[in-house]
Amino acid sequence: MNKEYCENLLNKLLSTGADYAEIYEESCDSRTFSYLDSKLDRINEYHANGVGLRIAKGTEVYYASINYDDISEVEKLADELIKNISSKVIYKDIKLDNLETIDAKWDKPFDSCSDDIVKNYMVNLDKEIRSRDKRITQVGLTLSERLKNITVSNSKGVYKKEIRPNSRFYINVMFKDNDLLSKSTYNWGGSIGAEILDKDISAGIDNLIKYGTDKLYAKNCIGKNMPVILGPGFGAVIFHEACGHAMEAAATANNQSVLSGKIGEKIASDKVTIIDDGSIEKLWGTTVIDDEGEKTRKNILIEDGVLKNYLNDEINNRKLKMDLTGSSRRESYRFAPVSRMNNTYLKPGNDKIEDMIKSIDFGLYAVELGGGSVDPETGEFNFACDTAYMIRDGKIAECVKGATLIGNTLEILSNVEMVGSNLEYGVGNCGASSGWVPVTIGQPTIKVSSILVGGVSDDN
Repeated sequence: MNKEYCENLLNKLLSTGADYAEIYEESCDSRTFSYLDSKLDRINEYHANGVGLRIAKGTEVYYASINYDDISEVEKLADELIKNISSKVIYKDIKLDNLETIDAKWDKPFDSCSDDIVKNYMVNLDKEIRSRDKRITQVGLTLSERLKNITVSNSKGVYKKEIRPNSRFYINVMFKDNDLLSKSTYNWGGSIGAEILDKDISAGIDNLIKYGTDKLYAKNCIGKNMPVILGPGFGAVIFHEACGHAMEAAATANNQSVLSGKIGEKIASDKVTIIDDGSIEKLWGTTVIDDEGEKTRKNILIEDGVLKNYLNDEINNRKLKMDLTGSSRRESYRFAPVSRMNNTYLKPGNDKIEDMIKSIDFGLYAVELGGGSVDPETGEFNFACDTAYMIRDGKIAECVKGATLIGNTLEILSNVEMVGSNLEYGVGNCGASSGWVPVTIGQPTIKVSSILVGGVSDDN
């Protein structure tokens, strides 16, 4: 769709009295390599293109999308969409800015890396991992590549195109010793191209082997209220889920968040500063513009324990009346966008990990967290620990299984007692009303003074 066509279509979308109109075009190509049983199992390729149209009047919003071959299908979609709003028309002649094209920031385009190069990389990695321990029974490797071209135009005059690469590598290893079984995973990714294969993953492989073998002989976790150390990187999933979603305008604007109406209030310990920044170059959740064409930026959400901001978008801002934050995201053209996290992290501090461990007589070291659930309205959450160790007398002790962390958003924010300096990032995909989007979560190692840990009763 060229500029003139978009201008005419936007004017048509506004023709029955809507006060906002938006066109989102997308073309997406993806490729996934799967390696299992020491052979390249399959290569899947996918292509999609389509358009999403959105109109709004106040907080009344309508959205429709289509995967089209002929432009006339878009016109028909617009005709059906505008039937939803009928009011006094104030004629507007929308004029778009000249198209701004934002090129991909990558070192190696995907087409610079052939299927054979990927296959050889996986063959060598599989051999390397299997050689590390005789208890390894299976290695699964997955490389996913995706390249999106998106164009946003709207009645505010925005007309921008961005080329977005994403790639992610995932390792899953199974271990067995007689009847004992365990698994361990490691993954990395970013808004990058084929250079994902250039990353030094030696430390990640070392940890993967250690955690997998330790979990073979894990004891049952003892459950009670206790101090907990959360490991760096993906340990931040607890903050992503427990308070990140509670700071998205989709929840706060509708009073469906435990943090609604608390801007300016002290909600956490002085150690807590939480930032969402969609502009950090090459992270997994990074884009230059959001899916409404707003520039992404660094947003300080909590600073020294004080709630400073929410993640905002065009429609929910009509209730909140705050600055936009460049946080409107969607999985694809099939979804209307809403405020979402991009790269969310806990700002590093100066506390030493060894001091955290020494300060605990009895507690838990949650190295890696797994799945969990949270209710943004109440802040109640629970998370499974994928890899965890008991702490006894100021030392890391046995590996444990069955540990869960149970608590409340405001409680855990207030109980952050020590924050390390070793900030690391983890990658994941986050699901909400606008679909699944890539997100980065990050934190250094931290100590929480008390969390209810689910497990077996303490017989000691």
